[in-house]
Amino acid sequence: MTKRVVTIFKFGIVGVANTVVDALVFALLAVVGVPVLIAQVISYSCGVANSYWLNGRWTFRNAARGGNARAKLIRFLITNLIVLPLSALILMTLHDMLGWSLVMSKILATLMGMVLNYMASRYWVFRIAT
Repeated sequence: MTKRVVTIFKFGIVGVANTVVDALVFALLAVVGVPVLIAQVISYSCGVANSYWLNGRWTFRNAARGGNARAKLIRFLITNLIVLPLSALILMTLHDMLGWSLVMSKILATLMGMVLNYMASRYWVFRIAT
């Protein structure tokens, strides 16, 4: 298996863990009546914290070791501050405007966010050389 395939596989595993964290927090907040947009921001933020920790320690471990840790954290936060409103917009558009179920809207918003996060993590945040 090539390094790139292994990295994608690891990112996928971390993504599943992040998604579980995000979905559980989102479901819990939705059940107690937190508005959808606020629940999305809180649950996404929990997934982001998990993502940074696991991807930095495992997925992109070799790239994460070198360089300025503070700069990586800032790039990671910028990435997620861009992906958060995009995923929230997708969620709100599908659910509130198009009438999709909340679950399907959340799934699609999450998947699209994962693709954007992988690209940014690999090529900008942790900068893995090919």
